[in-house]
Amino acid sequence: MEKVVHFPKLPIEFLMRPSSNNNRDVLIKTMPSASKPEIKRVLESVYGCEVEKVRTLNMRGKKKMRGGRLIARPDYKKAYVTLKNPSSFSPDMNPIHLVKEEKNK
Repeated sequence: MEKVVHFPKLPIEFLMRPSSNNNRDVLIKTMPSASKPEIKRVLESVYGCEVEKVRTLNMRGKKKMRGGRLIARPDYKKAYVTLKNPSSFSPDMNPIHLVKEEKNK
């Protein structure tokens, strides 16, 4: 029996890693076009977390003047996610690591 893994086209970066095992709130940085249901679906399907609610903020990239030129970082979206059950995230929590572990077994 083959195991099918679908990788989302939604890039997610964990900004704040919970230090204890009892933490329910996670801060995520993603692209501006991501919606709340998409973020929830990706966290539940790929990372196996039960999500209670998702709150989002649209953030503008920082703009600086360098040598008479305007340099701007890209805009992004912050998502504050509340999990139903407290959990902790390890630094190597990436779907690619899960596939490699399955392949090695």
